[in-house]
Amino acid sequence: MSIRGFRQPPASVADAAAPAVELDPAQRAVVELPVGVSAAVIGAPGSGRTTTLRELVAERILVQGLDPAEVLVLAPSRAAATRLRDELALRVGVPTLGPLARTSTSVAFEVLARRAAETGTEPPRLLTGAEQDQIIADLLAGHEELGTGPAWPDPLGVEVRRLRAFRTELRELLMRATEEGVRPGALAEVGRAHDVPEWIAAAEFAREYEDVVDSFRGDHLDSAELLAEAVLLVSRGEALTGIRLVVADDLHEATVATLSLLRALAARGADVVAFGDPDVAAATFRGAEASALGRLSTVLGLPELRTLVLDRVHRQPPALRALTSAVTARIGAAGAGRQRQAGSAPGLADDADPIQVIEAPTRALELARLARRLREEHLLGGVPWARMVVLVRSGSLVPQVARSLATAEVPTRTAVAGRALRDDLAALALIRAVDVVLGRVPLTPDIAAALATGPLGGLDGVQHRRLRLALRQEELAGDGHRSSDELLVEALAAPGRLETLDLAPARRLGRLARTLQGARELAASDGTIEELLWHLWEGSGLATPWFEQALQTGIVADQANRDLDGVVALFTAARRFVERNPGRPASDFVEELLGAEVPEDTLSPQPLADTVLVATPSAVVGAGYEVVAVAALQEGVWPNLRLRGSLLHPQRLSAVARGLDRADVDERAEVLGDELRMLALAVSRASRVVVLSATANDEEAPSPFLRLVPPAPGLAEAEAGAEAGRVAADAPAALRIRPDHPLSLRGLVGALRRELAVVHRDAVLLDDGRVVSGDRTARRPADATRERGLAAASALARLAAEGVTGADPAEWYGLRAPSTTEPVVDLTDPEARVPVSPSRLEAFERSPLNWFIDQASGGSTSTAMGIGTIVHAVMEEASLDPDADLRPPALEERLDARWGELPFESPWVGERERRQAGELIAGVSGYLRDFAADGGRMLAAEGGFELEVGVARLRGKIDRIELTKEGRVVIVDLKTGRHYPTRAEIPAHAQLGSYQLAFVEGSLEDAPADAPSGGAKLLYVSGGTRGLPYRELPQEPLTREELDGFRARIAAAAEGMAGATFEGTPDLGERDPGSARRYRIHLVRAVSA
Repeated sequence: MSIRGFRQPPASVADAAAPAVELDPAQRAVVELPVGVSAAVIGAPGSGRTTTLRELVAERILVQGLDPAEVLVLAPSRAAATRLRDELALRVGVPTLGPLARTSTSVAFEVLARRAAETGTEPPRLLTGAEQDQIIADLLAGHEELGTGPAWPDPLGVEVRRLRAFRTELRELLMRATEEGVRPGALAEVGRAHDVPEWIAAAEFAREYEDVVDSFRGDHLDSAELLAEAVLLVSRGEALTGIRLVVADDLHEATVATLSLLRALAARGADVVAFGDPDVAAATFRGAEASALGRLSTVLGLPELRTLVLDRVHRQPPALRALTSAVTARIGAAGAGRQRQAGSAPGLADDADPIQVIEAPTRALELARLARRLREEHLLGGVPWARMVVLVRSGSLVPQVARSLATAEVPTRTAVAGRALRDDLAALALIRAVDVVLGRVPLTPDIAAALATGPLGGLDGVQHRRLRLALRQEELAGDGHRSSDELLVEALAAPGRLETLDLAPARRLGRLARTLQGARELAASDGTIEELLWHLWEGSGLATPWFEQALQTGIVADQANRDLDGVVALFTAARRFVERNPGRPASDFVEELLGAEVPEDTLSPQPLADTVLVATPSAVVGAGYEVVAVAALQEGVWPNLRLRGSLLHPQRLSAVARGLDRADVDERAEVLGDELRMLALAVSRASRVVVLSATANDEEAPSPFLRLVPPAPGLAEAEAGAEAGRVAADAPAALRIRPDHPLSLRGLVGALRRELAVVHRDAVLLDDGRVVSGDRTARRPADATRERGLAAASALARLAAEGVTGADPAEWYGLRAPSTTEPVVDLTDPEARVPVSPSRLEAFERSPLNWFIDQASGGSTSTAMGIGTIVHAVMEEASLDPDADLRPPALEERLDARWGELPFESPWVGERERRQAGELIAGVSGYLRDFAADGGRMLAAEGGFELEVGVARLRGKIDRIELTKEGRVVIVDLKTGRHYPTRAEIPAHAQLGSYQLAFVEGSLEDAPADAPSGGAKLLYVSGGTRGLPYRELPQEPLTREELDGFRARIAAAAEGMAGATFEGTPDLGERDPGSARRYRIHLVRAVSA
């Protein structure tokens, strides 16, 4: 089977045996071990342990004639086993019955599967970590609902037991108990004997857990149980009887279960040669026995066992080797230690600056600088992306770091199994669609919108809005009253609903509706989850565009690769579900996947693209890279000295089961040792350069681990000079390029276009060979300006010829022809009128361009606007009710009646906004009560008006029209914002002036025409003054001259609003910085010309 975006090595490569390599004396001693001798081979990182292992296997098979079926090579993980399998296949070059390298779990599964075939029983099924977590979560939820279950200690209350961390520790405890042979009854006894009530409760839970698993059809075993069963068969001589040589790589990552398998094989006469280094054990918190190599004779039960040490490091030159040694020297020896004395092999020379440290004031800047260093290594050092890796302490940091690097045009990849499938956007979109198809969830407006704007629908925000408007207009034209939400749901539920709309978004969504309908029909005919997913995927039409995007570089390409990875992983999980559970409905798969918080291991193929791996140290066990970057080295993050297993103490159980006394053990020192091992594993992967990065500011401090880095002579001075734009000729290689020089195609295009803009500006200002800037005068010959322009233009032309996005002037917005030169309103038509809103008049006068952008885009809504709308409604209702209670508590009841209409990001945000809204209501209450006490009378609330002023049609709504006790008409505009105009600005306030003009022209139906004007005022209820909870800013009644001037002002604005061009305001950013950011893109010369 072939999958787009993935490739396999050519058969010709796989068929040819790789040549032998030259070994040093210590490695040769291992390869020449006599048959019948077991050994522990301890070597520092980069000392060639895996190379030696490979040569040992080749020696036994190719020279000594051992049958490949008699050799078993164990690796600590599936990824390591795959890598070692390929290397051995190339080196040995002879046919084998199966892969030479396996994981212990894989071996155990094969043993039990073969046993089942021989006895005619059903083969075992491996319970994945995600499935175990789901079973545990279901049991705990059932206990909570029914009030049953074990009597957990008080610190492990219901809230704690809901946490994923608790389930993880409980699962770890159950597996440790299985590895140590501790049954539930014995676990309870051990808990009572050592006064650990958590173990007593866990023992009761374990009994129920086993009963549930035993009730499943077939034999379901977790990895620990699988290995325990296999060890029993091997010990009896009923399995793996033909194995004569067992070779274990990275034994420091082996658990007790794997060591038990090795012991059983050794007891049956197999030679065991184990390779490893306790200093780089990365899985000790998962039960790895880092000290096993130092006491291998005892572990295997062999009285005689040789210990060999590899004394040369072939990967790291002296400076990098010194860094690794500085880290490992602070780790407990774990029964070994001589390997630390190994030095770099002769002939290895250090790079110009092999150890680089980045400290930045923010995480964004840290990662930007790191991305630049990686690009320097790629472009200037010729290092392939795939020969670089970025390592972080926690898996939760991986997505953030990968996104930041991709934004800086560093192609990245992450491990698919590093996140649950439900957290993958592409996979989740398919699963949500299946959820709707199966009827597990109704097609609500929110789900319909998510499907329309997700990968399957493919609509962006503008297209989505346009489609909803079209649906609504069509509904109104047919005298319908349904909302756009209801119409969108109908469009996805009824495939033919959108055929009446001639819009691209409608056609795209119509295809999704037909695909969903086909999936419903498939589900009704008992289609499997795999069939449903394939139907949705093929109907989406995403395969080709995503494949083509994935072949490119940049952010879009990286996202396409991640999406394809997620989809392939989803298909793999679906196929595995169907194969294992042929009779179960598709809804079970959806329920399990959406409920799973633990990532599943995946067998889906991985891309071989040239990308930088972003991962945790455990992902690079056994691997090597030219450049290793260790990012986010922060205090409190790395090292993380939080004690592991503090809830259920699974580590302590292993020690107790073996009779070890941990009374004097410093657990925090053990944790520090584990953190140092992970750092040693990380930095020891590098063969050329190590980059360590951290954020340093008032709130975040770099990790104390950075103190282990020896200072590079002159690096700080060189870096400071580079930051200032001064680069010395003898500066380190990474700093010889100015930091403002772009090292990406997108950055280069931007820099060249900026240079052209600067040249154009200089050419305009150039006068008699001089450029005047303020009160300074500098000589700049016109020829030099032209040369700069020609050089930039020539470079852009070369980039455009190569198809680089943004280099071709045809793609520049500022040089494109206007889409239309027609005016917004054709004023040559005598009947034409320009709608003018009083509230937007001043916005046009401030910046016609910004006004037009808001008009064309429809503006935006916010929580503050929603609160303002509700406060306006409360004031209106209270004003129209003659018997209304105007005190704050009564008005707040009206507020609370509509508060649920507002969406908030989180409850605490809603609570904060509600307190602030209470202050607004207090202002409304104070004003209404004072107004009533003064004897005033309200004439109208939210009254509309319309009048014509020249070509303008002035139209608006007035919050309140009041009649004072003196008989004057006053117009009130309620404001809930916190920014007040100055009193000097009020006389020319456009909104208030519009209202006064409407009154004078007799356009206010509710105001008596013969009443004198009392002017207009702004009423702010967000902050009081002079002891009042509100603030009034009045505009005096306009004189006849002022009204005439205002009419001319409206007419002039209307003519401008009707035009075909709209000018921006260059200094708006200085006067209104917050507003200017919204329109910045339209003010850039390259965009707006």
